[in-house]
Amino acid sequence: MKHDPDELVILLTRGISQRKMYFAEHPKVAAISHSFPKELVSFLEQSGSKSLFLGVVDRKLVYHGTYLIGPSIVGSKLSEFAEFLRCGGFLFQSVVHADEMTQFFTLASEIAEPLAHLAEARALLRERGIRNIELSPVYEDPEHFGGLSDFAGEFNGELADDNDGQMAGMFLCQNLYDTVDTAHTGSTMGYSLDIDRAREESGKLVDGTREGFMDIMQLVHYPDFDTYTVGHSVRVALLATLVGKSMNLNDETLLELCMAGLLHDVGKSQIPDEILFKPGRLDVEERDIMETHARIGAEILMGHEKASMLAVAGAWGHHLRSDGGGYPKAPEWAGRHFLTQLLQVCDVFEALTAIRPYKPPFSPRRVYEIMVQDEGAFDPTALGVFVRAVGLYPPGSRLVLTDGTRGIVTAAGNDPEKPVVLIQSDREGNELPAEMHHEVDLDAEAEDLPAVEELLM
Repeated sequence: MKHDPDELVILLTRGISQRKMYFAEHPKVAAISHSFPKELVSFLEQSGSKSLFLGVVDRKLVYHGTYLIGPSIVGSKLSEFAEFLRCGGFLFQSVVHADEMTQFFTLASEIAEPLAHLAEARALLRERGIRNIELSPVYEDPEHFGGLSDFAGEFNGELADDNDGQMAGMFLCQNLYDTVDTAHTGSTMGYSLDIDRAREESGKLVDGTREGFMDIMQLVHYPDFDTYTVGHSVRVALLATLVGKSMNLNDETLLELCMAGLLHDVGKSQIPDEILFKPGRLDVEERDIMETHARIGAEILMGHEKASMLAVAGAWGHHLRSDGGGYPKAPEWAGRHFLTQLLQVCDVFEALTAIRPYKPPFSPRRVYEIMVQDEGAFDPTALGVFVRAVGLYPPGSRLVLTDGTRGIVTAAGNDPEKPVVLIQSDREGNELPAEMHHEVDLDAEAEDLPAVEELLM
């Protein structure tokens, strides 16, 4: 059984991010530096390995000859570090210790451009006392640590014909994650937000989803526990864009809506991590501190002349209820823009359907039940538009149909129970070759159409 090193990649990425913000001895950096060796030993014991090799090929992480799509999206800082070191991956020995990890994170935070060659990078690691992390030559080099023969099967077979749509979607997701992460990190350090970048990446998302949302919606469901504030904002932006397109909004409005989704939680950059990432319920004092993020986010955005009014309104109002409750406290005369109300729906839906350290994901059906039962929380029109666009089975969801076939939802149908599904396996559960994949509209007027049997969470 192959074990996936997803959580180790998250630790490495978060370690680099924290070191960019704080000094080497800071408790947040130290905590990750000590956690990684312990988690590595546990991982190696479970997988029966003596060391962990994470390959890097074209900004993508590779483990045992297979692309790690989710980790590649949230781990782009690690991929970038490898490019700067002119290497094709990192080999972590089981005896790596916390001091080495701190130096590793420090080096990643300091290098701002590619080194001349791999030998220089290896010498730099030795100078920093990093003995138990080794740098591999690039993938094309016969001495690549992964071994070209090891990659000849699954790696080359699966990836040589590269699913261009999925790879393009992965790069788009990487850029969206980086945009949000940079905004939060920069805000924490008192830097100005790069509104131009947020606008540019929002435009790419609008353009990149013209043919549909299936590929990218699959990618953004990666359970990035330790960075879920970033992943949450990306998913809210994607949901808002999906619903906006169903409303036939023009491209400029879609772009502004997407950007508002990406930046709606930027105020959380000012919330202490021990509150933001607390695995249990917040107490009253902690809740009061957490609730300041909406006001803080609006104030941060108001300090940037390029930030749109929708972005400011989205940050301020995504926790305001339709009946006037919620937070921040708003005057009775204040109105709310429809798109802000839509962002609120997207925000709550994503939070309830996503995996969190403190809860399992709820199904869309259960989430709709919760939202409808919470009278006065949501604008009925905004909620209705959302349900019609997303359905009970959002694009990217994996389904089992009553005839035994399996597939991925490509679009919601007119009936929320009957989406459009790309069939990928036969009735016996055997994977079909790509050329035999075919779409079935479960809402079509045809006889003997199957129904949805199960949503695979």
